[in-house]
Amino acid sequence: MTAQPSANDFLLGGGGRSASFLTVGATAKGQIVSTPEVRQKTKMGTGDLETWDDGSPKLQLVVTLATDERDPADAEDDGVRKLYVGGSKKPESKSMHAAVAAAVIASGAKGLEVGGTLQVTYVGDGTSKTAGFNPPKQYQAVYTPAAAGFLGTDQAQSAAAPAVAPAAAPATGPAPQDITTAKSLIAAGLDDATVLAAAPSLTAEVVAALRNAA
Repeated sequence: MTAQPSANDFLLGGGGRSASFLTVGATAKGQIVSTPEVRQKTKMGTGDLETWDDGSPKLQLVVTLATDERDPADAEDDGVRKLYVGGSKKPESKSMHAAVAAAVIASGAKGLEVGGTLQVTYVGDGTSKTAGFNPPKQYQAVYTPAAAGFLGTDQAQSAAAPAVAPAAAPATGPAPQDITTAKSLIAAGLDDATVLAAAPSLTAEVVAALRNAA
């Protein structure tokens, strides 16, 4: 039995391609454009639904992002990418599931929501527990919740309120998650441009210091 498409995918014709994490340092970042959905995993090639040995379904979270990524060979590529969030829930596994869950908790949000921004970076490989299988990929993630009023709850108040100049944002230092990501990418031999793209709160000077300390 093959998996059925979601209502939105059926209506709109698919809604984006999968985010790609082919090499260490690969990053998918974008705003969440539709409500994340829990779906049963399917087998590559056949589309058959996956189950555990006891018959229970293997589940994953499908998150749709509007990214800046474009395929130059595809004039119709709109940058929409799907993240298939699965893997172990254990933090030490650094699976995509564990990484995204940790990012949501760190943000103070109750969960992923439309309008929030999610960044996921492939930072290395774990240890394969089954002979003949590739080692599991490990990830770091950062989540920024949607701004207040994104869904229109504050629009009327905003329209009635007088314009007020925004206060200057307080200076902030490197984010701890970005430092962890940078150390992982440096250890994997990635260049500064890749490290800075995956860890946006860091400066070139901070990356240089981390390299010297490695």
